[in-house]
Amino acid sequence: MQNEGRSLLTVSVTASSWRSTGHNRPGTVLDDDTKIHEDFVTQAKADCYFTNGTEKVRFVVRFIFNLEEYARFDSDLGMFVALTELGKPDAELWNNRPDILARSRASVDMLCRRNYKLGAPFTVGRRVQPEVTVYPEKTPALQHRNLLLCLVTGFYPGDIKVTWFRNGQEQREGVMSTGLIRNGDWTFQTTVMLPMTPELGEVYTCLVDHPSLPSPVSVDWSENQLVLSEPNLGRSDPGQGLCYLPIHLGHSTSSSL
Repeated sequence: MQNEGRSLLTVSVTASSWRSTGHNRPGTVLDDDTKIHEDFVTQAKADCYFTNGTEKVRFVVRFIFNLEEYARFDSDLGMFVALTELGKPDAELWNNRPDILARSRASVDMLCRRNYKLGAPFTVGRRVQPEVTVYPEKTPALQHRNLLLCLVTGFYPGDIKVTWFRNGQEQREGVMSTGLIRNGDWTFQTTVMLPMTPELGEVYTCLVDHPSLPSPVSVDWSENQLVLSEPNLGRSDPGQGLCYLPIHLGHSTSSSL
């Protein structure tokens, strides 16, 4: 939420709720007897973008019909813009309504900055450290192709860097990621996967950097752990090869997901 492009507020409404606000499905005029097919959905998505706290604020409302954005209001422009032919009548109408323009422009302060102050204590300032687990996709064997997974979960905010190393050398080829996944409890998770073939003496390291951590955290996996096929979700145990946060701290040279 602190950087440009981070959304604070998102609002969606269906076509039926637009009738009370004077906005209709694009290209239509609704009255009390008008019936809308249930497959027709009109949405408005309002986003506030912040740079350096509330030093620079941008307010954008996107108008969407059946998953296609047809018009938007952008506070940087101070007006409505049509994105499709369908949106031209609405954009022209709204731009000729001083009351609508004034309310939309005022939302930078009345909506964005106001909600930033209300939400900052438990959003902008919130920090939850990640839990990191490293484990192979299938029971590993020497010189047999496998996939090493680094599961990072339970962290907030969503800014995270996960990097794989093999014997201290950064690995980029073939690395795959699930991307950022919401856990539904104001935390995130992601899994970053590295194709590998276990060899004697090799050590694989998953390095995780996150704003909640004082220093990046690394978790190792080596061929000594071939006897284990299930991830260890507790303290590391000799003879049980999967390690769990925290293991040791290191220096990050990682790249963003």
